[in-house]
Amino acid sequence: MAAPNLTIHKAIMQVQEKAQVSPWTEANPEAAGQNFAWGTPVMLSATKYTQAWDGATVTAGILGISESPGWNLPSNGAGAPVPPFGQITGSMAIQTFGIVPNQPGAFNIALGAPAQDGRTLFMPAREATVFEGMFDNSAGTAAPDYTPVQSDVGVNYGLTKDSGGPFWYVDKGKTGAAAVLQVVAIGPLGSVVNGLVRFVFLPASIQKF
Repeated sequence: MAAPNLTIHKAIMQVQEKAQVSPWTEANPEAAGQNFAWGTPVMLSATKYTQAWDGATVTAGILGISESPGWNLPSNGAGAPVPPFGQITGSMAIQTFGIVPNQPGAFNIALGAPAQDGRTLFMPAREATVFEGMFDNSAGTAAPDYTPVQSDVGVNYGLTKDSGGPFWYVDKGKTGAAAVLQVVAIGPLGSVVNGLVRFVFLPASIQKF
């Protein structure tokens, strides 16, 4: 049975803005129970909370690429500021310990603990934003199937999640109605096969608030 060459790929990341402006980052309250890794395509739930992309919603399905992991919140947006001018609630840290004398609502925060404010940080899927991801092919096992070449530039492909890891790759085996992105450049190749490609999301696949 055909399978991709690699089972674990690198995280997708933003590498360039076409106008050469600073990278664009946004934040949105996260849906409950999310456990995705940073570098994951994300989408809005029906109630406008951020969640991992379902891999199937092609039209207006991709909000962006996460810059923070899923926090496994107990409820939608737990701790996030309430619009329009609400404050962050909770400790803003994922590691706390002990008690604080005379401050029953306070926490000790472990040194270096990541901040968590109930929101997902993400790089929006915009037509001007160029991302980079690994190239592979879910429908082929020979090196020519999954090694990017110049003729892949300008072609529309889909995304597929790792079979052995938490990340996603540009999938040459997904074209036509399954495509969500267009390759705009070939990045550095690996030592033997597979390599990085730079891409933009197709306008029809970009999800907006």
